[in-house]
Amino acid sequence: MAKHDEINASSIENQEEAWVIDLIEKAMPPPSSSTRIHRVPESVLREMGDYEKYYVPKVVSIGPYHYGNPKLQSIEKLKPVFTKELLSRSEHNERLSSLYKYLGAANMVKELRGFYEEKSTDHLSDKEFTTMMLMDGCFILYYILFIYGEKPGSCRELRSHQIVLINRDLFLLENQIPFKVLNNVMDLMKLDRRDKFLLFFADNILSRRQIRGWFLFGSSSTQTYQNSGRESHGSYEFVGDHLLHRLHTGLTEPSPMNESHRNSYGHKNTFHNVRELEYVGIHFRPSSVMSLAHVEFARRWWRLSAYVKLPPITVDDSTKPMLLNLIAYEMCAEDAHDAWVTSYICLLNSLIDHPEDVKALRKAGVLDNSLGNDQEVATLFKEICTGLVPNNATYSKAKDLIRRHYESLGNTSLCELRHEYITNPMAFITVLALFLTVVQTFFAIWSIKGK
Repeated sequence: MAKHDEINASSIENQEEAWVIDLIEKAMPPPSSSTRIHRVPESVLREMGDYEKYYVPKVVSIGPYHYGNPKLQSIEKLKPVFTKELLSRSEHNERLSSLYKYLGAANMVKELRGFYEEKSTDHLSDKEFTTMMLMDGCFILYYILFIYGEKPGSCRELRSHQIVLINRDLFLLENQIPFKVLNNVMDLMKLDRRDKFLLFFADNILSRRQIRGWFLFGSSSTQTYQNSGRESHGSYEFVGDHLLHRLHTGLTEPSPMNESHRNSYGHKNTFHNVRELEYVGIHFRPSSVMSLAHVEFARRWWRLSAYVKLPPITVDDSTKPMLLNLIAYEMCAEDAHDAWVTSYICLLNSLIDHPEDVKALRKAGVLDNSLGNDQEVATLFKEICTGLVPNNATYSKAKDLIRRHYESLGNTSLCELRHEYITNPMAFITVLALFLTVVQTFFAIWSIKGK
């Protein structure tokens, strides 16, 4: 009996082993997806909540995800009006017909539907889908041209608060159309409007101070946009999946300084807040490079103090929804594996523990607080970073240099002396008086010896 049981046990073990081997041999990599315009991931919604507040359009739907929302119908009715205004000249009628046929071709419809998540456009016929793409493309272009004074008239159909909300809605993850549609609308009108698009992106970059000057007079960020386009049929064509993708690309231009440390998952640095770092002589400056991938640490020539250059950021009512949608984009996009936006916001959160930290960054020119209350800014970053996991490889060189400087005993001792005596006026006067007394006594003794 015992032998029979041993044979059965051995047989069962061999079967289990064969099953595992068979499972591994038959394993196939997951099929690649053509999706470029995603819905907000469930993981984000679980952590952040407030889906309606931060991820759903307020006034205008772009693309299929929120198409037909009854709350957005007032602007939906204006899309044909704006399309007519945009194509006001009679010769555009033939071009409009040609564009509709081009976008409505079976292969093109299939390609454009492929930008969205599977089955998310099944509720729209090919005719409805093509009309939506055309109207949304014309609406976006008309809006951009209008806000920069390109189109005549006052656009009385839009109220000022609607204009602000449209700007917010155009950079929501779930509210996008393929950039290919926008390029085709510009080709239809034979317009080269890269300057207007550059200004549009510039005004939505997280730092708005002097941003137009940087974009118009040859900053590295301007080069990012110009180099990311290509000449197509004599007109300038932007390369990118959609508006939010282009904004993300402009914000996260790779920095040569951090490039070599991208994949270095070495020491995980414990970070200190702004006041603790300033205590040991580490101060902050705004970076002239408009990229969240650029954080620079440098010691002064006497090596007793140092500074960190950070990409500047403006915090206002539009900052939180924009950051949340950029972070959601990084969680979905295949080309955002470095997660620069997520990592930078987590870096700021680690630097900001108290309103005084916000105040110090404001004085340094790194942070522009348009909310009016420093505590609100500190709370905002804590709320955004709840549940976020940054890429530990980002800024690894700068973080390591900051850690080494902070842990330097010589610097710490000197900084304690400075804070004890230099920053305290009465203590400084006392030390100075004592020093002068010693000098006076020394010269008095020396003069007596000389006699």
